[in-house]
Amino acid sequence: MTAVVSQSASGASDLDKFDWEIKGQYAENCSCTYLCPCIFSNSTLLSTPATEEVGDYCIAAICLSIESGRFNDSSLDGLGVIFVIKTPLIMSEGGWTAAAIIDSAANTEQRAALEAIVLGEAGGPLSMMKPMIADFAGIEYGPVQFTMNGLNRQVSVPGLIDIGVEGYLSRRGNEEPFYIDNVGHPVNSRLALGIATQSHVHVPGIDWDDTTGTNNGHFAPFEWSGTYQPTDYVFDRNTGS
Repeated sequence: MTAVVSQSASGASDLDKFDWEIKGQYAENCSCTYLCPCIFSNSTLLSTPATEEVGDYCIAAICLSIESGRFNDSSLDGLGVIFVIKTPLIMSEGGWTAAAIIDSAANTEQRAALEAIVLGEAGGPLSMMKPMIADFAGIEYGPVQFTMNGLNRQVSVPGLIDIGVEGYLSRRGNEEPFYIDNVGHPVNSRLALGIATQSHVHVPGIDWDDTTGTNNGHFAPFEWSGTYQPTDYVFDRNTGS
């Protein structure tokens, strides 16, 4: 089922206050060949454009498995959410198309909370990306399956997404992947580097299939939060404001 969600529909604008936090595991595939230049060039006009070979755009699927979390008093434990973007080759130009997938296991309150987070209405990392989005094409709902096995991550939602990433091992022989650190990525400042094993994404406004085994991937733990508490207004007789 597809839903195009407005601000009022998400329920976020109806909240007088909110406080939320989620943490867990993240995996991502993007359409660049390994290694994505956006990460180490801050996605600016000074950067090397993304290395997409099938069009004048870049696609990235950011997948979050929430191990523990809450939105106000509503638990978000065990749920999954996926945020997908289609951007110009130089991401900082803006004009993005975005879509999301929310775990169909979520109840009504949990859905509203996750919608507010992915739409950038509830603060947190995705609120910083909101000005770059020209078209939020919609939200899909389905069972998010997030599997971890050593250096491998698999994320699937039947009919919507099927991605995999395998950590790219260092030659040091310690069974650890390469990492890139101190980056401005919305999920974590330290990301494991990997190669995508498959990439299939079919969400509102975005379709992408890649089985070359050469495009880019990342994974890392994540921890996000956001809060809003309205301040009581007090009239100042001295200033008149």
